[in-house]
Amino acid sequence: MESAIFGQAIREYLRGRRIAPWIALAFVCFLLASAWVKFDPTSHPDGRYAAVSSMLAFRILALASAIFTTAIISQEVEQKTIVYLLTRPVPRWKLLLIRYVASVTVVAALGIVAAVLTSLGAFKGLGGNDLLTGDIMAMVAGALAYGALFLFVSLLFNRALIICALFAFGWEASIPNMPGEMYRLSIFSYLQAIAQHPSNGDNKGISLLTGSAGDNLITRGSAITTLVILIVVMLSLSAWWFTKFEYVPREDAE
Repeated sequence: MESAIFGQAIREYLRGRRIAPWIALAFVCFLLASAWVKFDPTSHPDGRYAAVSSMLAFRILALASAIFTTAIISQEVEQKTIVYLLTRPVPRWKLLLIRYVASVTVVAALGIVAAVLTSLGAFKGLGGNDLLTGDIMAMVAGALAYGALFLFVSLLFNRALIICALFAFGWEASIPNMPGEMYRLSIFSYLQAIAQHPSNGDNKGISLLTGSAGDNLITRGSAITTLVILIVVMLSLSAWWFTKFEYVPREDAE
């Protein structure tokens, strides 16, 4: 039963009309990385890759997580299929976490595709990118962390997608650039610590766009530890909340 629930969720997420826009955005990463040298002829491939990856690929990851994760339950409520979902002979918490894992799988895959295409554009091929492994680690960690946070938000609020999208593009784009210790309140700052991208030097404009204008003193080890704690806490709260409270079809979703 668990594998059937997971497979059904994956098939929902991988429908052509749902996945095509994200593949198109991943190709935008490739095109931007390929054209970057025209804007900055002195740039090195690793710098081009790091800039486009931070500026666009990780934003795709956050937005995809917001859209896919909030659909886990809210879509069922709005489409009035939540009753049928909950009649399955599977504990609620397990049902929720299985669908969360399916969402994370798709979101992480989209992030990795964006990173690989960015690498192809920046390095004009598959070889020579020592940053790609760190980015793949960060994409997986980001899919898990964003997904856990957005899942809990989606259980608390109607129209949670608006909140999560604002977090993905507003909070995550601005907080890492702020002075002091504010950057520690952003998931993206921890993903940067895992990815270990090189500095953008004195180019303040690029630094602002890539979210690296502020100080980031987080080590890779502490970033992983912090994200693990965040994921466990958010998933535990989500499982408890979904088990305790009732969810019924929304009559105003027409």
